[in-house]
Amino acid sequence: MKKVLTALSIGLMSFAAHASAEGGEHAPDMHALWKNFGYRAVVFVLLVVILVKVAKKPLLEFLDKRTADIEKAIKDAQDAAEKAKAELAEYEIKMKGFEKDLETMKENSLKAAEAEKAMILEDAAKQAEKLKSFAEHLIDSELKRAKVQLKKDAVMAAISAAEAKIGRELDADKQKKLLDEYVKKIEVAG
Repeated sequence: MKKVLTALSIGLMSFAAHASAEGGEHAPDMHALWKNFGYRAVVFVLLVVILVKVAKKPLLEFLDKRTADIEKAIKDAQDAAEKAKAELAEYEIKMKGFEKDLETMKENSLKAAEAEKAMILEDAAKQAEKLKSFAEHLIDSELKRAKVQLKKDAVMAAISAAEAKIGRELDADKQKKLLDEYVKKIEVAG
């Protein structure tokens, strides 16, 4: 209120100084000017008083509400920041746990891979041994079969040579009998 009155006083002084500086024949009527100014000042003061009376309570309520809203927003922001910090700390702890779990899983995977590798190599060695044993048995079997076939061929050749030497042919029963006897002799000798 003091500021308003001070501003009005300064305005009046400057107006009066301007009016007196002009001087001369058309000098304004100072009394009429002061009267006009007085009416205007009274109307302005009444307007300010009415505005203060009418608008004071809603204005104060608005300012109080706005202050409360700002304080609430600040508190909410602080709560959200604290909550975010707590969640960040929790996630950091979880991430450390995940990193540890990941490292453990990596180690377990490497151990499992090594065990699988050893098992595959062992299985391959067993399979190679089985194949070697099978091949040896197959060779032995083929060797025995070849010996038997060779013996039969030798008997047949001997019979053919004996027939040629004797000069006559033996019948089938005699040939079979001679062949069986010769095979038995060779088996006993072999």
